[in-house]
Amino acid sequence: MGCSAHTISQPSSTGHSGFQKETSISNEMRLNAACQVDGGYYLQSDGLVYFMDATSGRMTPVCGKPECHHSDDTCNAWVNSPFLSWYDGKLYYATSSLNTDNLLTLYSMNQDGTQHEKVQTIQLQGADWSTSYQPMLVGGWIYFMDSNSMLYRAKLGADVSQADLLFQENSSDILESTWKFWADGDDVYAMNHVLTSSGEYEDILYRLGEKETDTKEIWRSSDIGILGVDESVSSWYITGGHLYYYFSGSDVWDMDLQTNVSAKLVDLPDTLQSGTAIFNDTNIFILDDQPDPTFGPQSPFRYGGKTIRVYTYQGELSKELDLQPIYQQYPDVVHCALMFADTEYAYVLAYRGMDNSISTHFYRVDWETGDWTELDTWPGAANVYESTTSEPPMQIG
Repeated sequence: MGCSAHTISQPSSTGHSGFQKETSISNEMRLNAACQVDGGYYLQSDGLVYFMDATSGRMTPVCGKPECHHSDDTCNAWVNSPFLSWYDGKLYYATSSLNTDNLLTLYSMNQDGTQHEKVQTIQLQGADWSTSYQPMLVGGWIYFMDSNSMLYRAKLGADVSQADLLFQENSSDILESTWKFWADGDDVYAMNHVLTSSGEYEDILYRLGEKETDTKEIWRSSDIGILGVDESVSSWYITGGHLYYYFSGSDVWDMDLQTNVSAKLVDLPDTLQSGTAIFNDTNIFILDDQPDPTFGPQSPFRYGGKTIRVYTYQGELSKELDLQPIYQQYPDVVHCALMFADTEYAYVLAYRGMDNSISTHFYRVDWETGDWTELDTWPGAANVYESTTSEPPMQIG
């Protein structure tokens, strides 16, 4: 069944930069990309883009094709992308699935799902596509990563051969690394979550320059005494020249990136053994979920998550939001995951049967009142979890 196109105005609240902090934190498998516009959000689930109305919470596929079932790559809403970005009236995404050369490529589309256009390739020839993950569009530049942890930027629309090399990782002491780009004002950053040869996890932050010689390492989690022996989750947020950092099971730290002065912002020694966090420009949200004991602390699977604690940037606990009603509504929910938060709501994805299952329910929680609402047009709610069937492969862009 087809759906009518929706109309939204050029987003004044999100500006023209393309990068949005609040929707760039979580990377959940079943909702791996989001961006905000005036009137709502674009969300991606299992390769398709949906528009969520900010008032009603109603979600519709971004496709107006008659009789489209919105289930595969013939749908106008199909993007299968590691990121979404709104820039100058267009929605941008990146995928390799539309190309015969399998190179990650940036595309734009209209807000109603029409006019998908190739913008540029953002991967060099012969490189391993799997290393190019979650590029960032900001201020008319696209930042991306290629093989051997080489970080680049290119002007929007420019040929990839014109890209500037910004950093190349020395991987001699690194077993694994996961990169994430960030922008704050005029500064652009990249955080590297690494597993060292000594078996410890560490986060390393770089301020990216206009060329390789301008890029500088500016912070390590070991600077505040944090080195993980398990694949613990770290969550962080940069705004106003400060890095706010939470390592699962630890505390929340505030680092001034100009003076390099660090201070503990929220002391959590007796509150959480683990947990995950999201941020916006006014508050910090910490959920008490845990590593799934079935798979162990080194797996990405988690369980639980029944209380969200809301803190101010003065380190004060302002609210506690109860998610127990979600587990009562659906007794087979095993994990509630924090997605993102805006000025009114925190958004939560609930997994049924097992973490990362195809059966999910999407909620928004009013973080002033604690009231919660299920957004029943979320596509994952129609899926039934069956433990005897294998899960579909992870979306890879």
